[in-house]
Amino acid sequence: MAPLWGNVLWRSLLVLMMGIPGVLLIDIRMDSAVYGVVGESIKLWCSFYSTIPNSKFAAVDWRYRPPQGPAITILHYQSKPYPVLDGPFKDRVIWEGDIGGGDASIRLNDLRLTDNGTLTCVVKNPPDVHGKVPEMKLTVTLKSLSFKFNTVILLSALVFIPSILVSIILLVRMKRAIRRERARNKKLKKSPIEASRDCVYDESDTAPLHHTSPSSEKPPGCLMKLCLRCADADDSYEY
Repeated sequence: MAPLWGNVLWRSLLVLMMGIPGVLLIDIRMDSAVYGVVGESIKLWCSFYSTIPNSKFAAVDWRYRPPQGPAITILHYQSKPYPVLDGPFKDRVIWEGDIGGGDASIRLNDLRLTDNGTLTCVVKNPPDVHGKVPEMKLTVTLKSLSFKFNTVILLSALVFIPSILVSIILLVRMKRAIRRERARNKKLKKSPIEASRDCVYDESDTAPLHHTSPSSEKPPGCLMKLCLRCADADDSYEY
């Protein structure tokens, strides 16, 4: 009989050891941070997964902890919701969960700046009563953060886009002015080789050199002819 009882005892211990991980496998999930606006409502999402089928004994406790002070329970659920009957959250907490579907969410109405704090969702589904309890940080503001973000983007666009357009227009005008100035300088200033191409040399020494021109009037003498005459005058003066 002793061996038989020994086998039963070992099997019982083995079953208990195998059952321990199941007790610790309840998984609770919620948003780490949520944002709301004063006067509006917000849904506080909480879901859970249990290794044991959800039963009528499953219980949920939503707790709120202010930045300074102890935590308080704002809703308890077991078969039906029991919201808090007094305090700052009275008549503002509504159950929106579904235990059978693993949903333990609630809704908080008429948000206030004093609601800023940390929320926890504790779910127990016997024998699954242990598990890591996550935290959710609630931030309530006077205006929507998305509205502020969009306003910043709009103002930035109104400031930067015209500045960029003005800069582009100035750069284009500067580039055109530089091109015109270069073209003008090229027309006014010619190299000696380019100037000599405009001159026509006559065989007669007395015939002055002149520019080619379709006009019947004689244009002024070339600069090159003047330079040559000055050079000849200097040579004769030295002798």
